[in-house]
Amino acid sequence: MNYRRANEKDVPTLVELRKLQLTEEGIASSSNIDVELYDYFLENIVNDSFISWVAIEDDVIIATSGLCFYQLPPSFSNSTGKIAYITNMYTKNVYRCKGIASKLLELVVDEAKKRNYKIIRLHSSIKGKSIYEKLGFTDSSGYMAMKIEKI
Repeated sequence: MNYRRANEKDVPTLVELRKLQLTEEGIASSSNIDVELYDYFLENIVNDSFISWVAIEDDVIIATSGLCFYQLPPSFSNSTGKIAYITNMYTKNVYRCKGIASKLLELVVDEAKKRNYKIIRLHSSIKGKSIYEKLGFTDSSGYMAMKIEKI
């Protein structure tokens, strides 16, 4: 098993794995998002606001991770306002329960630390929750969301 940072050439695979992840999490495919995903990954990998570490077996990407960077106004609990957000954690079925996701998670957490981020957030699937807890993530409540429909 080899691990490396994803690059622009990996974007088509990142798109496919993201769609598999969403589908397996029970999110219905109500539209084709291939172009939007492709554009997102390409633009943000190039401008370094999204990084992805991938696991490779026999020259094929079999697992992926993602880390987005953003900034809010500074607060008493986060004086820089900088937040890293973990997303896109996905391992193909036959490779699960072999420590691959844990290794990818360690790599993205190390990346956040290197960039001096003090807060890392994520939303976990039920299946993935234990992986995050083992590394020290805790459940926090208080987040609210609103979906804005087209007018």
